[in-house]
Amino acid sequence: MKDRVFRVLKIVFFLVCMFLIVYGQRTVGKMYLLMQLIGLAGLLFLLWNYNRKFV
Repeated sequence: MKDRVFRVLKIVFFLVCMFLIVYGQRTVGKMYLLMQLIGLAGLLFLLWNYNRKFV
């Protein structure tokens, strides 16, 4: 049960990060660049979280 909850939270977090990246890319400005960087950091966190069990 706990694993399912984390999986759903990771999917929601992934979708939010993707939204930040795509929305920030479609507009111009420092604020939107920051949104893209936050989204990218979130994706890198998910990738790190996935790969740490294989190290």
